[in-house]
Amino acid sequence: MIKKLLFVAVVFSFVKGAAQSSADLYQVDALEKVFKERAYFPPLQEDTIRAAAGETASIQLVLRANKPLRGLSADAVCLPGNASVLKAKTGWVTYVPVGRGYTPASKDLLRSVSGYFPDPIVDDTLLDLSQGEINPLWITVPVSARTTAGIYKIQVSVTGLVNGKKEQFRRTVPIRVYPVKVPETSLWITNWSAHFNPVSLELLNKGNKVALYSPLYWELLKVHADMMASHNQNVHRIYAAWNTKFTLHNGTYTFDFSNFDKEAELFEKAGALKRIEGGHLAWRSGAWDDPFFVEVPLEDNEETKKLKQAPNPAAHLYGMRSVLLPVEDARAQNFLNQFLPALKAHLQQKGWLGKYMQHISDEPTAKNAPSYVAISSYVKKYLPGIKIMDAVLTSKELKDGIDVWVPVLDVFHKDYAFYQELKKSGKEVWFYTCVGPRGNYANRFIEQPLIQTRYLHWINYKYGATGYLHWGLNYWGGRDPLRDDASRDRGKLPAGDANIVYPGYRKLYTSIRFEAMRDGIYDYELLKMLEQKDTAKAKGFVNELIMNFNEYDNSIFYFRKVRKQLLEALSN
Repeated sequence: MIKKLLFVAVVFSFVKGAAQSSADLYQVDALEKVFKERAYFPPLQEDTIRAAAGETASIQLVLRANKPLRGLSADAVCLPGNASVLKAKTGWVTYVPVGRGYTPASKDLLRSVSGYFPDPIVDDTLLDLSQGEINPLWITVPVSARTTAGIYKIQVSVTGLVNGKKEQFRRTVPIRVYPVKVPETSLWITNWSAHFNPVSLELLNKGNKVALYSPLYWELLKVHADMMASHNQNVHRIYAAWNTKFTLHNGTYTFDFSNFDKEAELFEKAGALKRIEGGHLAWRSGAWDDPFFVEVPLEDNEETKKLKQAPNPAAHLYGMRSVLLPVEDARAQNFLNQFLPALKAHLQQKGWLGKYMQHISDEPTAKNAPSYVAISSYVKKYLPGIKIMDAVLTSKELKDGIDVWVPVLDVFHKDYAFYQELKKSGKEVWFYTCVGPRGNYANRFIEQPLIQTRYLHWINYKYGATGYLHWGLNYWGGRDPLRDDASRDRGKLPAGDANIVYPGYRKLYTSIRFEAMRDGIYDYELLKMLEQKDTAKAKGFVNELIMNFNEYDNSIFYFRKVRKQLLEALSN
């Protein structure tokens, strides 16, 4: 009897092994970061993706290879059965190494045994997997504002070679579209682009140089505009001074704004230019707390070579040299007295005056605040009605110098009462994150839970901040950002701080963090919609998840429950 049972067990095991698929496809919540070492994928308690019309749905599947797989590609289609049809696109989630971790670390910091973290989404690469290896697949499903409410089925197919023969693996994921339409997003969002940095554009051109203002330059700039528009970026920083062709003769300047216009028109056409951030007019004269000096274009000669140089990358094209001078210097005043009125008149002519804001200089501190306020006051004389905006590391010392305040998140937290008073007086209040804050504050660092990147915009809603700024769209630190250590500058900058997109050949790859950020912007709009209908309920949903500036419920399951309730509340 025992021998018979053993025989049956062996036969069952053999049949089971023989019937095993060459690969398995699991559905994993799109807010989970799936590490390469993960082995267990339990069924989701809720596999339906829930979306409003007008937003973008994200699906994450994980492919596990039970045999070696080669040349894997993926496709996703909406199965017939609805009045509307959804389009979907796919990309493999790839991994970047994170070397030195940041400190002080969040209590929610994620750890990877391998040191590699999922982040880029690459949509033009075939994937190979060894037996037992896993890899996430990302499916993006834009839901048109005209989409009819109902259940849509997205069929995902992965095709590859197993022992030289083609095999296909499928999984179907339901998306429920609610009778709710997200309006055009109103939250002001800007991630600064480094397209003026030659290295950044070279990385999009296989390491080959891209001449400033060449046809390829504008082609690559359009790539940036399209990526930013597709992720709800509606504010773009354009350096008026850098994009202007200057001539100077006997103290009189002429100004050609054609390159400024071309950049603005390109982003406007893409849908990523509801407001213009005029790039900074001044820079630190030395160390971090030293006074700010104005950037002034002068003739390139032996005398100007002795002055402190400014960073304008285009000045040399016109035989000019950009230098830094205190606002009290007659040469600085001569420039501002001519440039600012000319800029204002040009903006008026182009119809952009109402959407233009002006940076003075980045992150003033309490010690150099007086020089900042002096330059701001000078600028306001010639640009009345144009709002001065800047990211700030201090508060009360700048009270008379700024109209659009963008404190770093922990300063916003510490001085919250001050910013509430500013709002009452008609000032705008945004917030920003960058190298900091660290600790338990939400940010977009690669080592943090993905849900905290999405929560940035729940924080926007809870604390009444109407915009969000980050300095690092694409400030790549290495020659191959898809493979280089993501903790740029030998760990001085936390991984993910300097960029949230990655370079391909004449294209940009998104990241799972950029997708989460976009989805958080939609959440903000849904909350604003519910606020019009039931303010207490909207605030209640936010308070369930955001307890304080740096305290959150990171349960993905609970987040999905609250968001489902939000959509249901808007549907009734």
